[in-house]
Amino acid sequence: MRLALLFIISCLILPVSFAQSQKSLTNIYSNYLKGNYHIFYGEYLAALDNLEKVKNKDLKSIHVRLKIAAVLIRLEKFDEAEKVLLEAKKIDPESLDVSLSLIFVYSYAQKDQELEFEYEDFLKKAHIMKPKDISISEFLAQFYFYKKRPQEAINVYLKVLEHRQDYVDAYFWLGFLYEKENLQDKAIEIWEQGLKVDANYAPILNSLGYTYAVMGINLERAEEMIKKSLEKEPENGAYLDSLGWIYFKNGDLNKAKEYLEKAAELISDPEIYLHLGELNIEMGEVDKAINYYKEGLLRFPDNKELQLKIKEYEKQN
Repeated sequence: MRLALLFIISCLILPVSFAQSQKSLTNIYSNYLKGNYHIFYGEYLAALDNLEKVKNKDLKSIHVRLKIAAVLIRLEKFDEAEKVLLEAKKIDPESLDVSLSLIFVYSYAQKDQELEFEYEDFLKKAHIMKPKDISISEFLAQFYFYKKRPQEAINVYLKVLEHRQDYVDAYFWLGFLYEKENLQDKAIEIWEQGLKVDANYAPILNSLGYTYAVMGINLERAEEMIKKSLEKEPENGAYLDSLGWIYFKNGDLNKAKEYLEKAAELISDPEIYLHLGELNIEMGEVDKAINYYKEGLLRFPDNKELQLKIKEYEKQN
């Protein structure tokens, strides 16, 4: 009965080589069950002793190494846990469970470089295994975006749209990435496609409207789009800034001032300070413009455009 029970458990939780003898199998599962028993009662050193015996007899087991790593993490022995998990990764480089465990270890051990590498590796493997899983694709694309690797992020969103042509978020982010790469024509094309999927999607309405405003084209339609986005999010500072900039482009400086100042109250963005500066220069208020540039630079000290504007207009003054 005991051997039968052990065999059933082995099939469920601990695959081993068929070459193992029955006696060896009995010893392996005896140690394995003892290890789990000790984990349950928080007796981690005893658990570790039994699980190490299993690992030494079953040299290819990923499962046991994951168990051992979990115990080592409990004991805050992160370097030893990492070593065990790297052994597991050599046995099965495609294991998502091993990658997740390594991510956990690197996070606790504050090994940022290793954490970043493992996180990317995990997402890439998951993306290949589950190309239709939008959430995995999103995480991978955003990782590339924050690491300033836009082309790789673009490739991910293009792949997403191969599987889900109705996924409007992908149109927004793809257009956003193209715009950041100064590929405005591609950005406009993608955003226009996105509006065919959802004509009321506020982020695309605002982005496309603002891009038209910056380019000085389609201003009437741009104004309509941004007003539509503000109907959904009336306190969105970025959308208010966009509408203010359209009024500026149309020569309605008082309305531009109203919306730009309101935008500055709601969000902190260097673009708004640049807009307020340019507006006040157009209105003949150069000192006020310089003050806005300086206020923006206090918040964003590395912004080159604000630095150049201050130098330019202080010289003229």
